[in-house]
Amino acid sequence: MSTYVLRYFPLKARAETCRALLSYNDSEYSDEAPVWPQDKVNQPVGQLPVLIETDESGNVFELSESLAIEHYLAAKHGLLVNGTPQDSARQDELRHQLVDIFNYAPRHRFTVEEARPSIKERFETQVQFFIKYHENHLKNNGSNGHYFGNEITYMDVALVATLRSINDFGNQCLSGMSDFFTPEKAPLINKVVEVVSADPKMAKYLSK
Repeated sequence: MSTYVLRYFPLKARAETCRALLSYNDSEYSDEAPVWPQDKVNQPVGQLPVLIETDESGNVFELSESLAIEHYLAAKHGLLVNGTPQDSARQDELRHQLVDIFNYAPRHRFTVEEARPSIKERFETQVQFFIKYHENHLKNNGSNGHYFGNEITYMDVALVATLRSINDFGNQCLSGMSDFFTPEKAPLINKVVEVVSADPKMAKYLSK
């Protein structure tokens, strides 16, 4: 069985879905926080996260880019949607929309003060489109607490991890970010959180 090192900052941010997938799959892994920016030159493309996998034979596989890491881990453990090319495209679309929403947090934090009101306004507009679109998709899947079918897939895990990031790092960067995802405003999104969080395989991740 492979072992993994996930190299990232000690934050609930871009690598959070990677952590959730590793935990959900009960993979043997450890977090590694590099010294930054000194260790920047030691990364494959000068940024984080980076996944380092060592298999039973000692072969090492390094992979960068958070979405590439997620897709690899989900594929390796059978969590990608098993359907048509359209289903796969929809899965990617929904995941990228989660990334787009979360990215308003660091964008708001790491910009100049005078630009922040505009970023917050754009977030508040875009998140309404996001919730409407995802609620409709979940309704069309039967309002059963899953994005696809009747079992947990990559997108379900990604939603739980991203909302956890929004509740933590997101609110630190953009105050009130999580207020848009209450059960009253996003009931079917919250049903996914409820169903996925009840799975015993998520317990290890949620305990951290």
